[in-house]
Amino acid sequence: MTTPIGGKKQNKSWQKTKSENTKTLILEATLDCFLKLGYNNTTTEKVAAAAGVSRGAMLHHFPQRSELIHAAVIYLHKKRLDVFNEQLTKLNFDAKYSLMGEGIDTFWEQLRSPLFTIFYELQVAARTDPELEAVLKPATVEYQKSWGGMAERIFPDLALSERFSLATRVTVFLLEGMAMDRISSNNSRSEVITDEVIAWLKQALREMFVDVEGIDRESARKLSG
Repeated sequence: MTTPIGGKKQNKSWQKTKSENTKTLILEATLDCFLKLGYNNTTTEKVAAAAGVSRGAMLHHFPQRSELIHAAVIYLHKKRLDVFNEQLTKLNFDAKYSLMGEGIDTFWEQLRSPLFTIFYELQVAARTDPELEAVLKPATVEYQKSWGGMAERIFPDLALSERFSLATRVTVFLLEGMAMDRISSNNSRSEVITDEVIAWLKQALREMFVDVEGIDRESARKLSG
């Protein structure tokens, strides 16, 4: 029996794909355990069981729990960035002017997802866990930097405003703060309050971006380029 030309290369490629798929499966299971069990109750054994992989496969990819946690934090931030980029880019694809109000609504929906709940869980746990804090803090700084760069690309007309940086910070702090309150409290009026705050935010941002009023997205790209 002869080996087809390129057979070894194809086999290596298949093995690499299989390994990456297993790694992704483990990371998805880790995030699921963070959500359902909490950070402190997440062990490599529980993750392996949730992922449906053997103990050997788990140790092959992540010999230590610390390595698994580090990879899971990076993976979580990447997923959040991917969702932000995909949804906001799609929303504004054919828009002449950036859809700021709709963008805020979309961002708020993202913050109501399990991905942000997991991030919040890790933030709380990191307060008393130096090892987690050492991973989470720089990863979060990098996430914020990437998020800011994406926002400038997705909203090129708004990014020309002198107050764009301030506006994005206000938006993030306000919406993330409300999302955290939503997770940790049981306020029966939270939805009403949220609607009122978001309506105020939209109006405040319209006033902040008055200096770029009338500049469309295409013109903004040319000015920036």
